[in-house]
Amino acid sequence: MKQLINILVVLAILPLLVLGAVNVFAPLNTFELYGIKPLGIMTYSTFRGAIGGMLIGGGLMMLMGLITKNKTWYQASLLLISVILICRIISVLFDGYTNDLLPAGITELYIIIVMYFASKQSGHSKN
Repeated sequence: MKQLINILVVLAILPLLVLGAVNVFAPLNTFELYGIKPLGIMTYSTFRGAIGGMLIGGGLMMLMGLITKNKTWYQASLLLISVILICRIISVLFDGYTNDLLPAGITELYIIIVMYFASKQSGHSKN
């Protein structure tokens, strides 16, 4: 079972690192995908720094959990992705729904479930 969870963790890490790298190194692709017109350096900085950095950071937290077997890393990434999903749900309530939201929402839900079970299988946390 631990091996299966580890494989699922790796599958959760990959989209975060890939999407994060796209935001950092090719933000124009993200702008085009979402129909965003960059208005200046702040737009690029936000997508490279805040969004790209958050995605890569979440993936690296999961990787640290996988390497160290310390559940604190899994719990940190679980918290981060849970907040992102909650904010996405708030956006649906305020802004409306489109089927384009499904891939991201399903990916976030998948990561939340995997991180929950990964943290349960890990033996220790830092005190």
